[in-house]
Amino acid sequence: MIRRKTLFPVLFVIIMLIFTVFVAWFLPSVSNLRFRLQDTQISLETSHGRERKQQHEYDETVADLHTVREELAQLQPQIDQAEADTKELKAERKELRRRLKELQSMTSSEGAGSDE
Repeated sequence: MIRRKTLFPVLFVIIMLIFTVFVAWFLPSVSNLRFRLQDTQISLETSHGRERKQQHEYDETVADLHTVREELAQLQPQIDQAEADTKELKAERKELRRRLKELQSMTSSEGAGSDE
């Protein structure tokens, strides 16, 4: 009978030690997992907020793009006319410079001819 009484306390101590080690491991790991879960949830909420903001900005840009394209379509004839006028004026300037050189060469040749 003495042997039976000594086996129970030893077995009880071993089971309690195992349970204590398990609890010592379990509590910090659950705490760590809860922290990581909360951090992930906050990160997810932040990402959803950014996504909503970006979607809103995208929708505004698409609406503005439609308006700008309409304005461009209205202004395109004026732009084409301005480009044509610019080409015409550049050609006229080139022609006037050519005529100026001609006149200067004629003037310098007349001046050189009267010196003789």
